[in-house]
Amino acid sequence: MAQIQPTKTVFYQAFPDSAAQVEEAVYRVVRTEVSGQNRLDSLFYTNSKRLVHVRSTTWQSAGDTLVTTTQWRANGKKAGETTSLGKRSEHTTYDEEGHISQKSVWERGKKIAAVCYSDTGALIPCSEYQYVEKMPEYPGGPQALLQYIGSSIQYPKSALKRRQKGVVIITFVVDETGQVRYTRVKKGISPELDAEALRVISGLAKFEPGQQNGETVPVHYTVPVTFAIK
Repeated sequence: MAQIQPTKTVFYQAFPDSAAQVEEAVYRVVRTEVSGQNRLDSLFYTNSKRLVHVRSTTWQSAGDTLVTTTQWRANGKKAGETTSLGKRSEHTTYDEEGHISQKSVWERGKKIAAVCYSDTGALIPCSEYQYVEKMPEYPGGPQALLQYIGSSIQYPKSALKRRQKGVVIITFVVDETGQVRYTRVKKGISPELDAEALRVISGLAKFEPGQQNGETVPVHYTVPVTFAIK
């Protein structure tokens, strides 16, 4: 029987996990797959080209799906590795130097066992995991962001003539380098005002990027753009 050759495709995603055009994508995914047998997805940040994680999926003859996901730090060392089969998964966490800091077993989404290690490999008591997140920050802070939006709006003449006003809610992603990407209207008013709000937000300066556990990461951001007639 002839061996099935794997196929390789490259596609782009926004945040989270939705298709996007190259110029606004947050992630680039390189997929190698043998249909119905196995798949390997390597996920990179589009802007910095840094490898974020690698996911290996194998469809087994018994009907189970084996999934192994490895997360990578900016320094090239592993951040974590998870292997899942059915309702059970095993997770290994690594510190910034690549040493194993915790091994845990999960079942149906709940942790059922865990062992923790020091940086020398000695067993130590497990402390509660601390989730540390820092939101992106615009140069000058939130007030500067609102001032920029207010001073940049060019009220569309057609909307002004109809005395259309209100608040357009815009969502976007501040990527791992602080650049604004994937701007979208979450709640609009009219095509003219929505388009102007998108134009203004697309022109924002780079943010100080968000962080999670010491690593820069893409973060969703939402801002209101107010159109008022005096």
